[in-house]
Order: sequence, then structure tokens, then C-alpha cells
Amino acid sequence: MELLKQLEKRRAYRAIGSRPVEKEVLVRLVEAAHLAPSSANNQPWRFITVVEPEVLDTLKGTLTRGNYWAKKAPVITAVVTNPVWSLQLDNRDFAYFELGMAAMAYQLQAVQEQLIVHPIAGFDVAEAKRILQIGTDEILQTLIVLGYPGSIEDLNEKHRDLERSLRIRKPLNEVSSFDKWEAKLFPPSK
Repeated sequence: MELLKQLEKRRAYRAIGSRPVEKEVLVRLVEAAHLAPSSANNQPWRFITVVEPEVLDTLKGTLTRGNYWAKKAPVITAVVTNPVWSLQLDNRDFAYFELGMAAMAYQLQAVQEQLIVHPIAGFDVAEAKRILQIGTDEILQTLIVLGYPGSIEDLNEKHRDLERSLRIRKPLNEVSSFDKWEAKLFPPSK
């Protein structure tokens, strides 16, 4: 599959079914993430794939109300880093950038595997870290909700509409330029 088409296909859908995802598929997702680039080969990412029903149900208890749809998912992966695990240069912590690249590789492999993959921010971070026994110094950046496609009928009306909507992105000229910074790159004032 052409990469741009695969990137276009990757979207934060919510209609996830409860069918289990095979362990070999889950391993391939982490293998893809593991191949992401990192400064000095530090690989400052950690992925905790949660499939054990008791742990998974407890972790789902940390989700905010808007993430009700994720309660059916058979897998949630915690994505973790720590800025000291990678290059820190001129007030720049590269661990976050590298973690993002690894998370995107994970998502692209999930798309290749015909899975719904949806990173979320809506959860109780402190409680999720406690459940997963993640140390206080580590950053639980996101949870990635994962599963095979399910029924759109399990979603509320707003989310059903979003599942069917066109994917809207800003025009390229609002997010990119050549050779120098341009005023058009500033986001509109809120």
C-alpha cells in the first residue's frame, strides 16, 4: 500500500469490536514501533500492551466519560517515556519526538493489520500509572485503544456522525512553508 494512502486510512475511529487481537499481531505492532528512529539509538519508548481481562477492565475504569466507546476494546496499549532516556539539548527533550515517531509506526502497522487504532488523552493518568505499575518519573503520554472494527451502532449520535464524516485537514499552506517562517504559519487567534 502506498504510504500516503495508508496515512490517509489511519484515522481515530471509535467503532471498535470486542474480538480479541492475536498475540502475533500485537507483537508486530510493537516491532513496528521499535523500528522508529531515535537519537543515538536511545529508543526512549516503552509500550505496555494490556490484554489480561482483569487489568484491562481496571484500566478502562480510568477512562473519561467521552471515551465510553473504548470500553469494548480488547486491547489498550500504554505509551511511556522519560525525557532523561534520550538526548536533551538546548531545552529540547527529544524523547517526546521519538516517542511520537514510534507511536505513529505502531499505528501504521495497526492500519496494515486492518485494526482500529485510536490514541486517547482522556483518562486518569495517576490511576492508570498505578494500575500499570509505572514509576513516578516516567511519563504515560497516551493510551492507544485497539481492536478489530465493530458496529457503528454502539456509538452515540455525535460519534456515529464523526465515523462517517470526511476527514478534514488544514490546507498545506497553513502548516508548511519553504525556506523561512511565514506569518501564515501562526494558528488563528482563539
